Amino acid sequence: MTAELSPEDIRRALWENDSAPNGLARNARGEELVAAAERTGDPDVLRRALLSLVQAYEYSTERGKMLVPFARLLQEWDRDPSGFSGADTHTFHWVFKWASSGMLTLPEMPLTTIEHWLTEMERRYRTAGFTERAVRQAEFELADDSGDPERAARAFAAWTAAERDRMANCHACELNDQGSYRVRQGDDEKALETWEPVLADRLRCAEEPHRTLAQSLLPLVRTGRLDEARAHHLKGYRLARGNESLLPSIGLHIEFCALTGNEGRGLEILAEHGTHLDSHGNPWARLQFIGGVLTLLRRLPALGLGDQPAVPGAVAGEPRTVAGLLALLDDEATALAARFDLRNGNDTVSARLARRLAAAPLVDTLPLGIRAPRLAPAPAVAAVAREDAAPAVTVTRLAREARELRGQGHPRAASVWDRIEALVATRTTAEPGTAEPGAAESVVPEPLLVAELLEHRALRAGRAGDPGARPLLEETAAAYRAAEEPGRAALAELQIVFAAAQSGEPPEEIRRLLATAAASADALDPGEPTRTRRIASVALSGARLGAVLRHQESGHDPATAEADQARLDADLAGFVTEFGGRDAEEPAAELADLLAGAEKQRAELAWQAGDAERAEALFSSSARRGTAAGRPWDAAEPLARRAALLMALGREEEAEEAARTAVAYGTELIDPDELGRLRLTLADILYQQYGKEAEAAEYALEAAHWLDEAGESAGAGAYARLLLAQAYAETGRAAEAAEVLESALPDLLRQGEPRAVRAREALAGILRALGDQRGAAEQYLLAAEVAKGWENQQPHARFATLAAECLSGAGLRDEAVAAYHRAVELWQGTGEPVGAARALRSVAWLEVRAGNADAAKELMARSLAAVEGDGDELLLERARGWYQTGELLLDLLDEDADENDEGDEYEEGDDAAGKADREAGGEADAVREEAIRLLEQGATALAGLGVLDERVRCVVRVAWTEQELGRREAGARRLRALVEEVAATDTDEARAMVPRLRNNLKHLES
Repeated sequence: MTAELSPEDIRRALWENDSAPNGLARNARGEELVAAAERTGDPDVLRRALLSLVQAYEYSTERGKMLVPFARLLQEWDRDPSGFSGADTHTFHWVFKWASSGMLTLPEMPLTTIEHWLTEMERRYRTAGFTERAVRQAEFELADDSGDPERAARAFAAWTAAERDRMANCHACELNDQGSYRVRQGDDEKALETWEPVLADRLRCAEEPHRTLAQSLLPLVRTGRLDEARAHHLKGYRLARGNESLLPSIGLHIEFCALTGNEGRGLEILAEHGTHLDSHGNPWARLQFIGGVLTLLRRLPALGLGDQPAVPGAVAGEPRTVAGLLALLDDEATALAARFDLRNGNDTVSARLARRLAAAPLVDTLPLGIRAPRLAPAPAVAAVAREDAAPAVTVTRLAREARELRGQGHPRAASVWDRIEALVATRTTAEPGTAEPGAAESVVPEPLLVAELLEHRALRAGRAGDPGARPLLEETAAAYRAAEEPGRAALAELQIVFAAAQSGEPPEEIRRLLATAAASADALDPGEPTRTRRIASVALSGARLGAVLRHQESGHDPATAEADQARLDADLAGFVTEFGGRDAEEPAAELADLLAGAEKQRAELAWQAGDAERAEALFSSSARRGTAAGRPWDAAEPLARRAALLMALGREEEAEEAARTAVAYGTELIDPDELGRLRLTLADILYQQYGKEAEAAEYALEAAHWLDEAGESAGAGAYARLLLAQAYAETGRAAEAAEVLESALPDLLRQGEPRAVRAREALAGILRALGDQRGAAEQYLLAAEVAKGWENQQPHARFATLAAECLSGAGLRDEAVAAYHRAVELWQGTGEPVGAARALRSVAWLEVRAGNADAAKELMARSLAAVEGDGDELLLERARGWYQTGELLLDLLDEDADENDEGDEYEEGDDAAGKADREAGGEADAVREEAIRLLEQGATALAGLGVLDERVRCVVRVAWTEQELGRREAGARRLRALVEEVAATDTDEARAMVPRLRNNLKHLES
């Protein structure tokens, strides 16, 4: 420090440092101020500086360092306790507990020393008249941490039985510690019961419920309360993030992710706190933090991810892979635990660490709803996992099952082919007919199976957009012919057509391949069971591809689009007539899916053309074909599309029923994209209906999970998260909503301006609910920036108004005033006088608070002028302008009176002063009369409009103003008449107002 600070400078600096964020910077500044306080020779300043430094250490990773300043405080107390104020005396005794528990976190601190301090604490508390509750808690912590279970149990009983007094720890913190003890005893249910007041937010403090939310995660999972565990993670991590005094809680969140299939999320949290891996600080907190990190790092090599980078940047001076960081932290944790064990004389700490690190995953996957990196197991690891998980079975049996499922069109067929492929690849199969299931030997697959596996590979390549799909399909067709399966070969030739189209082959080549496929289908023997299906498949494919090729050949000319769609619809209708007739109730079973697909596509075309009635009928017919043929999974998608159409038509109940049926029919589906989109449709429909937001959140969460599995996190998965966040927000779960939406926001911003604006508006509302007015204002302003380019400027004006409200709430007056004035301009430009009037009134009140009376009155006058005209809406806004102007005049009058009270009193007999006072009094009464006139004018208009709550506000203010004018009885008469009128009104609103009105009348008459 370059210059000596005065005691007053130090006090000011201490106040500033006490408000600084917890951490090393605050601690370092506290140390500087203690040194400066010593140099002043002022004992009061030194005590304040020492107490401030102890508090800074307590809420940081340097908690153990508080012993030095506390020892000096103890010297000051013993030297002159009278020098401590009442508040400082309380704080001195309070931090005695911190010093005692702080010693336990230092393995170099002998137990004998800690016992000595515990005895000293007990003596001083007894002398000061405190109960033994805090002392017994300190004894419990000593016994529990050092491995003396009998003493811990006795101390726990004495602690919880003792009376709570001013020296007892924060009740929320006590319950945290009590619940944690129950967990270590193996009683998760009792722990959760103990924590309930904190988890329900009835008890709070600076670090609660942050710590308890983290402690509750694994007990909730172990007891099957997965929804609560998810919620506690989202809410708790948001509270704890970035707070270095809560690193043990961060470790618990990482551990939770590691044990619930959310390793990617765990790595994301670790990356956010990666700098703390090089900050050793408090040994106990360090061990708790890295214990959670190690739980995660030990999971990753098991997924084949040991060689990937662990965190951005370097740890201990160099970049670290997962395996490298695991080895480094494993050694450190082992050494730290050993140091505590040496101090304690047992293996308590090492044993607890070992149990923690040996924990197996509790669930395969617990969807969290947030967008987080997905960690796919390395291919070799995934193959081993599939093989290990599968029961022993022969390829022959599996092939039989796969062919049966394929014949049914069952979605699960592909997964059985996956399993066959894995078994053949590892050559662990049994000779057909020669071995029991489970017996294994190397064999060469039969020709038919070779062809089928080739087809499976080719179709997988096609789904992935691999240009190698076509050669594989050509090889497949040849293999089927070699296996004497002409029907399958004909299908492969049709699949070649789509592979060629996907890879961008010219139209003439597509038509040539289509003709080849048609010839192969026609050439099938009339007795071939699949001949009709193959011919129908070619016909349907020809209709669809024909439309694509015509559009391509026209140069994608939009002028021909309508005609192209009409021709496609006619071709599809012809297909349905030729192969299925018009009776969707009894379709040919082998063609049910083809006919349903054609009708579904026709429904989409009808919807695009604006023919909703025909679209609904076709979606319904498509679904009926699937269910009638015993293939409900084929009905799921057309039902979901019908549900979306019905919702667009405002037929909410029918839409919900259709969406629920779609989800039910889709239970056999295994494609994650299909599973996700079915649930997303239902979530969207439920969210749009009042009172169904909680159920909407459930389906949106499931949708996000499945869409993540499908690789659609940035697309439909992001929209699912937007729905999830909005549903959470509307059911009072704002913290969870914020975590979900912030994780998806980058993806949503890339989905077009309307989606981006909706996301920002939703996030702004959520942040506002959390009290983050500045953050909300930022999101509203960003939404306004996008909307300013739209033809319709009403959203722009609305966002400007909302931003102004939030800026005002954040205490940014000048910015709020500017935003309100901008909103007024925008509302006026859109021809919306109501919005302009409201913004003008809002800025008027800001001017009142700033003492700008004339500006406030002028703005109120402008607000009234803006809503001149006929109609109830304009009258309502004029009524609000009248009564708020009256209130504004009265508030300005009160402020003037307060300012005059602060001035010098005039002496009795001072005629000039007396005259001025009388004149001022007369002017004030005139203002009150004007205010009454305006309030009455507003009340009359509101009565005519049937607006009760604001009318009551006007009449009550008039009554009290009458009292200020010396007309108490007149004011009371007004209130009595209003009480009688409201009491006779049979509405919930009126009944709720009567007690408040009667209370006002009672006080006015007293």
